[in-house]
Amino acid sequence: MRAVPAIDATAMNSLEELYKKCRKSGVELVLSHVNSQPLEVMKKSGFYDSVGESHFCEHIDEALAVAETLI
Repeated sequence: MRAVPAIDATAMNSLEELYKKCRKSGVELVLSHVNSQPLEVMKKSGFYDSVGESHFCEHIDEALAVAETLI
């Protein structure tokens, strides 16, 4: 998500729908390089807590390592 400098309520709703579809399909959502503004919106909305702190990674390499543990 490094190319996403900001998100609004519409984008947050889309992310929440994506997360619901992932959960329904048994897919774990792992995000990397979430910039500060989107991260704050995700925390305020409760999305961050729903997805889980361990699924938010600073770099793609870390995200891939987390994903490997979920297989």
